[in-house]
This record gives sequence, C-alpha cells and structure tokens, in this order.
Amino acid sequence: MPSTPLTLTLPQFPSSPLHLSLYTNVTNAPTIRSQLLSGNTAYSYAFLDPSTILSISHVLAAVYRALTEREAGTMRTRTVNSEIVFSMAPSMNIGDALKRFGVKDESTALFVVKVADEAEDVVGAEEVGVALESIVEGESVALCDDALQALTDIEVVRKNYKIPQGVVLNDRIAAAQIVTGAIALRGYS
Repeated sequence: MPSTPLTLTLPQFPSSPLHLSLYTNVTNAPTIRSQLLSGNTAYSYAFLDPSTILSISHVLAAVYRALTEREAGTMRTRTVNSEIVFSMAPSMNIGDALKRFGVKDESTALFVVKVADEAEDVVGAEEVGVALESIVEGESVALCDDALQALTDIEVVRKNYKIPQGVVLNDRIAAAQIVTGAIALRGYS
C-alpha cells in the first residue's frame, strides 16, 4: 500500500496544498532525472536532494518563495516545480541550483514536493502517494525533521550556502535560520 504524503497548506496559498514525501534507497534516480529533463508531465513534482536540506521549514521557505514568484508572474523557470528547486539556492544561477539541490543520477534519497493545484488531475494526498509509488523506486519514509537530519550532509549545506567554517551548524534551528535567510534574500544583494 502506498504511503500517504505529509500534506500542508501555506496560509497565503490556500488553494495550493502541498504534499511532501521522503524516500530512501532510491534506485531509479537517473530515470527520474531523464524524465524531468524530457518534460514528462507525469513527473510534475519538485525532486530535491535531502543531503542539502536541514528541515521541513527549510523546504517550505523555498516553496513559499516559488509560489510567491508564480503569483507575481516573476518565475525564472518554466514550472513551479523547477522554481522550488531554484528557490532552494542562495544564488541566481538556475543551472547551478538544479545541479546542487535537484535529483542527480547518483541520488539514493529524494525529498518530493507536489503543489496540488485545482487544475491538475492529481491533487489528493492518497492520489499523490499512488502516483509517486509508480515513479519512485525506493522506500517511503515518514517525513519528519529527524528523518531529514539523518540524510543531511552538513558540509554540503555549508558549501551550497557559502557558510564560513567558523559558523557552527550543529544547532539545526540556528542553521535553518541562516539558510532560510539566504533563500529569502536571494537577488536582493
């Protein structure tokens, strides 16, 4: 039986519920990546590398930024899914953001975000779970910050966000504040 994703709604975007899932032991990352690159609409999800994620709120900051850009008509990418991956980055380089934060051929774990807009066929959590079961070959893990922390590579986070070595990232709350600040301020410096 497919697992049901964690469903959240950002108060500013009540008609766009979010379905969040976490997978480990993923064996088909190259297929997922190639389907994304070919534009296969069945893969209309944001696939993120969990080694780059500190917490669920870290991802929600990127989702909020992407949905805000979509509402304002200022997205820099073609889809809200690629905009979410791009929004994870502290820089304005789309290609670099997709390489650093998106699915890679060697990915063995994935954090998946589905923005369920009313115009789409797949909008309910159960439907998203069934659809992901046919897309991701891996083990669904109950999504929580503890599960994410087991997959996070602090040195990758440090490198991606250019955090100096003197800044201690052992405190996940303080570290998440640093990276969400970088997400929010991207493009304003």
